[in-house]
Amino acid sequence: MTSILALVLVAASKPDAGDYFPLKPGTTWVYEDVVDGLTSLRADRVGNAQSIEGTDAIPIVTTIRGRVDGSTFYRIEGGTVWVVAFEQNKPLDRPYPVLKAGSKRESWQHTGQTQWMGAPDVISIKGSSRPAGQRDVLGEKRETIEVTVEAQVGPNGLNLKSKQKSIYARGVGLVSTEETITVNKNKSTRKTTLREFKPADGG
Repeated sequence: MTSILALVLVAASKPDAGDYFPLKPGTTWVYEDVVDGLTSLRADRVGNAQSIEGTDAIPIVTTIRGRVDGSTFYRIEGGTVWVVAFEQNKPLDRPYPVLKAGSKRESWQHTGQTQWMGAPDVISIKGSSRPAGQRDVLGEKRETIEVTVEAQVGPNGLNLKSKQKSIYARGVGLVSTEETITVNKNKSTRKTTLREFKPADGG
């Protein structure tokens, strides 16, 4: 009986992708973006589920200076967070993974389609995630995971390469990202930091 209880407790404590990527409508984040030394604020808010090819997907709507800058539609399946569309009526031919969570290192590779400069283009992704222990997140200690992604977009558009390292916190979502982007021979850096978080229940 004790061993069965232990197994149940282990199963219950196993991290799930949804723990680190909350998609409850109303959840809101405010981020500070520093791109090549220029600072701006953006707000991301989870919207209501929308049907994409007969299956629900959850949009996160980005607002900058009070204006909608775009949306990304997500779905969580098989312990993985997938990007399924940038517009409801234009689903990607193959959703691509952005996060996996587990009690050990996880890795993935993917080649499919994304949206680049308003048009579809090929994306190749190599990613991994690992537990990163407890960290202070807006004044609270939370379990975190570190996600590293290398992506390349092309050949239909400019040859874009991205290397990024992100921290996600349990119950909160994305906390920070450091990214280097190379377009042809031009290099740019971006640092994203969470400044405010409001869960859907207002707690």
